[in-house]
Amino acid sequence: MNSYKQKKKCLFCFLLFLLLSGNVTGCGKKDAELENYKMNMNQFFENVRIFDASINAIDPNSETSVSDLLSLLDSMNTSFSQMASLEVPEGFPGVDVLADEASQYMSEAVSYYHQAYEGESFDAALEDTARQNYERANVRLQYIVSILHGNIPEEIYTYDESGGEAGDGSEDAGQESP
Repeated sequence: MNSYKQKKKCLFCFLLFLLLSGNVTGCGKKDAELENYKMNMNQFFENVRIFDASINAIDPNSETSVSDLLSLLDSMNTSFSQMASLEVPEGFPGVDVLADEASQYMSEAVSYYHQAYEGESFDAALEDTARQNYERANVRLQYIVSILHGNIPEEIYTYDESGGEAGDGSEDAGQESP
């Protein structure tokens, strides 16, 4: 009988250990996911900074200025796509939607830039549409930065007539798209 109690006690201790180590591992996993996300986002923002500086450094009089610009925009589009594919940890409301929208707007912007500059002649209307989409992507990045720093921008919320919250601004409900 004594051996049975010891085995039962050992089994209980072992199960308790598994249960506790699962919780510790779970927390560690969430912390690791958060740190990985932060690291990936920091790298993304650094890439955007480099793209911005490189675009601003293009000599508009250079024979390769258009191809240089489009190449940088293609690379930036790839970065946006990768950023949007990241799994957003809990605690950052709306970031996943904003990231998807930013990526979509950047993709549209790059497509329109290509159309504007690679056609038989320059198309100012397409370039303007590209610029607008580019700006929309960057506004969403600003929102993401605010949320990641713990501030939820009021601009991303719309309100119904009764004053209740209708949802986030990702639907662009009746207002000009930021």
